[in-house]
Amino acid sequence: MKKFYLMTTAGLLAMAATPATAQVSLPTEPDPLVAVDVDLSTGALLGDQSVLDAVVEVGGGELLDVYLGLLEGSTGGTNFELLDGTILTALETLGGPELVSAFESLVGTTARTADYVTNQANSASQVSTLAATANSVANVSATAASIGNSYALDAAANVVADLGQVNEGTGTSTVATVYSAVSDVTETAASIGNSGSFNADGALLDVAVDQNNLGNQTAALLTVQNMVAEATSTAASIGNSLSVEMPGGSKITATQNNAGTMIADLTGTIASTVDYTATAAAIGNSYALTSLDSGIAGNVSSSLNQWNGAGQIAKVTANIAASTNAAATAAAIGNSVSINVE
Repeated sequence: MKKFYLMTTAGLLAMAATPATAQVSLPTEPDPLVAVDVDLSTGALLGDQSVLDAVVEVGGGELLDVYLGLLEGSTGGTNFELLDGTILTALETLGGPELVSAFESLVGTTARTADYVTNQANSASQVSTLAATANSVANVSATAASIGNSYALDAAANVVADLGQVNEGTGTSTVATVYSAVSDVTETAASIGNSGSFNADGALLDVAVDQNNLGNQTAALLTVQNMVAEATSTAASIGNSLSVEMPGGSKITATQNNAGTMIADLTGTIASTVDYTATAAAIGNSYALTSLDSGIAGNVSSSLNQWNGAGQIAKVTANIAASTNAAATAAAIGNSVSINVE
C-alpha cells in the first residue's frame, strides 16, 4: 500500500482554476489535511508532482479531483480524460512503458463502457442539386451531397460499437455555379453509398464495421469563374467511406464491399484566378485510420478487408486562362487505405 498527501488549501484551489499556468504543490509541512491511499505498486509514482501538474494543466481542478478519486478507487466514469497525451507523457518519463500500462489498466477498470449496435439499410435513391451565382462576394461555400447511409460516433467514454450499413439506392449530386470577383470559393459535389466516422481522443474503442454498397454513385460539378482569388472545386463519388481516429490500444475490424459504379465529372472554365484546384475522385472503398499517442499507448489494432467489383470513372475538363496557379486531378480508385500513426 502506497500513500501520498495533498494539502487542500485555498491557494491550491485558486491555482487549479487556471489550468494553463497552474502548479500543484505537495507540502511537507505542516501535517496534511487529506491523505490518499493508493493500492498499487506504482502508487507513489502515480502521485508524483509531475503527474499532478500534468493533470491540472490538462483539465484544472475538476480533473484533478477525478484523478485523486481514481487513485482512491472511489470514482467511475468520465475517466477517459485522464488518457490525455500530456498525462501519458509525464507517466512515461517517470516510470516508462510499465507505468503507462499500469495507469491505463487502472483507468480501464473504472471508465464507462458504452455498447452500440447499429444497422442501416437504404434502398431508395438520393438526389441533390445546387445552382449558385455570386458577384463581388468575399467567401462562398457550396455543397451538394447525396448519401445512402451516414453514421458518426464521437466517443466520450470507452465504446464497443458494431455498425452494419447496406445501400442499394443510387446517389446523384449536381453543382452548377457562376462566380465573379469573389475572394474565396469552396464547392463540392459528393455522392456516397455508405459513410462511417469514429472519433475518440482518449476513450478506447472496440469497433466492428460492415459496409456494403450496391448502388451507383454520380457526382457532377460545372463551374465558371472570373477574377476569383482562391478556389477549390471537388467532385467525389464513393461507394463506402470509413474514417477512424482513436488512441493506441483501441481496435477495429472492418469489411467494405462495393458493387456500384462510381462516376465523378468536373468541368471548369477559369479566368483571372490566382489559385485554382480542381479534383474529381471516384473511389470504390475508402478507409482512413489515425492512431493517436501511439508512441506511448501502442498502436491501434486494425483488420480490414476491401472488395470492389465495379468500375470507377473520374473526369476533369478545365479551361484556364490568365491565372497564376492551377492544379487539376482526376483519380479513379478501386480500394484506398490510409493509415497515419501519431
